[in-house]
Amino acid sequence: MPARNTPSSGGHLGAEMGEQAEAAMITPSMLEEEEQLEAAGMEKERQMLEKARMSWDRDSSEMRYKRLQHLLEKSNIYSKFLLTKMEQQQLEVDVF
Repeated sequence: MPARNTPSSGGHLGAEMGEQAEAAMITPSMLEEEEQLEAAGMEKERQMLEKARMSWDRDSSEMRYKRLQHLLEKSNIYSKFLLTKMEQQQLEVDVF
């Protein structure tokens, strides 16, 4: 049985025609503006990513520096502990 033109099928055709008319209304200046906006958006995103990377690098460097300070402090404490032990042993040897 052939399909009939019902109001619902006419609505679908009308939507397609509206899309075609809209596509015909896009001017070269509109396309150029869209390209400029896209380029500006990409540049802004690139700058944000670069800023985030620099922040990460800085934070990472600070964290490494703090870890190094902590390890040096622990090493210094251990060295003092060993020196004290060695001095005690030396005193014990001198007593005998």
